[in-house]
Amino acid sequence: MRNHLLAALAVAVPSFAIPLVNQLGFTPESEKIVVIPGNDANTLEVRDMAGKVVLSLEAPMVYDWEYSGEEVQTYDISAIKKPGTYRLFRDGYIGNPVVVGEDVYVDVTKAALKWFYFQRAGMALETRYAGKWARAMGHVDDSVIVYGTDLPTAKTVAKANGKPEPKKADAKIIRSQRGWYDAGDYGKYIVNSGITVFTLLEMYEHFPAFVDTLHWNIPREFPKMPELLEEIRWNLDWMLSMQDKDGGVYHKLTSLKFGSSTMPELDGALRYAIEKSLTATLDFAAVMAQASRVYAKFDADFSKRMLKASEVAYYWAKRHPKTLYKQPSDVQTGDYTHGGEDGKDEFAFAATELYRATKKSDYLKDLKQYKFRADGPWWGDVNMLAIYHAALDSADFGAKVGGEARKTLLHVAKELRNVGDTSAYRLPAFPSSWNWGSNSAMANNGIVLLHAYYVTGDKSFLDGAQQCLDYLLGKNPMEISYVTGFGFRSPRFPHHRVSESDFVDDPVPGMLVGGPHLGKQDINLDGTELWKCPNYATADKPALAYIDNRCSYATNEVAINWNAPLAYLAGALQAIYSGHANAVVK
Repeated sequence: MRNHLLAALAVAVPSFAIPLVNQLGFTPESEKIVVIPGNDANTLEVRDMAGKVVLSLEAPMVYDWEYSGEEVQTYDISAIKKPGTYRLFRDGYIGNPVVVGEDVYVDVTKAALKWFYFQRAGMALETRYAGKWARAMGHVDDSVIVYGTDLPTAKTVAKANGKPEPKKADAKIIRSQRGWYDAGDYGKYIVNSGITVFTLLEMYEHFPAFVDTLHWNIPREFPKMPELLEEIRWNLDWMLSMQDKDGGVYHKLTSLKFGSSTMPELDGALRYAIEKSLTATLDFAAVMAQASRVYAKFDADFSKRMLKASEVAYYWAKRHPKTLYKQPSDVQTGDYTHGGEDGKDEFAFAATELYRATKKSDYLKDLKQYKFRADGPWWGDVNMLAIYHAALDSADFGAKVGGEARKTLLHVAKELRNVGDTSAYRLPAFPSSWNWGSNSAMANNGIVLLHAYYVTGDKSFLDGAQQCLDYLLGKNPMEISYVTGFGFRSPRFPHHRVSESDFVDDPVPGMLVGGPHLGKQDINLDGTELWKCPNYATADKPALAYIDNRCSYATNEVAINWNAPLAYLAGALQAIYSGHANAVVK
């Protein structure tokens, strides 16, 4: 994309390589990296707005980056600490201004958090809160059908089990209101809500003083509660409604098929609570236990209700350890399952949070049976979420569990840091990071590095986290901030039902799009079009395979589990550099 832009401008301006940098800027004490494609031997000068040279750097070595196929040079301008706006010169002025400021990530943190309000189901978004993105109420979900209890789905279940088709079925109806739309579609999913809520609750646990200073204009139902906890509660209330009387939790609430690009209030498809599952129940148990601790001082009754729901869910899971979700044949919405799933990481996640909440030895005993793995977090593997809290509270978990968690965390973090310190783009990313939602993987890599910083105080881990945020906000081969509404260039056409149908030119700000990768799930294997969309991310390098097109759900969709780590990463770096790290750094 950058090369196409330069080709278009070639007749008007001299050819030069555009510096790739965090487009929002840097805090004074943070690491500050600039990447410039090419192999120019000229000196790089950093000048203030009065034209004074404040830093001069000789040309560094040229590195190849396998993920983009480019030659690049990397400059460290961390010596610049005075707040202000700076420009880069190398045989003439190049690129956009570089900003150094005390509060450079406050606005993007608030926008990333406010986006959850824009994802609320069952609520009209009023102009005084939503501005030009106001919309009518959709998906009240006060009459949700339990899948398999009405006649059409009962017939499908019978057929799948080789049984005679029933002639009649009385639909079981539940109220399952509130919650966040999961992604670009209008479904609500427990598994993905699990890691999302965990990440947001952890943000409050780690930086309460900082988070309490943030306000982003949402309607207040609980005015004595911090705004972040009020927003999270909208989804916790929905999650609680998805628990059956026996303790099991329905996997998701969706229609049978993905709806078209229409506004929520116009989507009239029947909605179903579909199949109780082990993974949904354990993810539910984990975040309800975690939330019970966080909310205790704000609403004791709500806290007790969540803890009870958590324990009941955990013991349902113990009784149903093989109840993994299996997508019914007539359901086409996201299944949130993956190959090799066995629920062991979800058991560890739930046991960790329940032990933190109750200190009951049974949960610690269960956790001792689990072996931590050096795998990063995503919705399909919550092993690292258990590691985080066992490592941070290692004294409470004992030498075996706490020590192993800390050892595993630091092993992963050191590998990430080493990649970031030696790669051309200074990006702590494994080959496995380049998959669906790669931007979320980069944000979660940053969170792993932050946790290593918490337990060691080693600033090199903090620098690694900064490198991850820099990538998301512009230090990438596409020369784009992947967050809508932020930076010099940002996505304009996300795959997001509301954005596609609300007649507003600008997308809601603060959305992290999925990002580049080679999966190309939105292209048929024979190369024909899907969804009658003429453009796809067809590049053959993972860091280049992105396109800002609403049809590219593989690279340009948005999702709650992508926005949560963005908010945490940006907010944590802002909080730490603002002096709010004392509560979490050991």
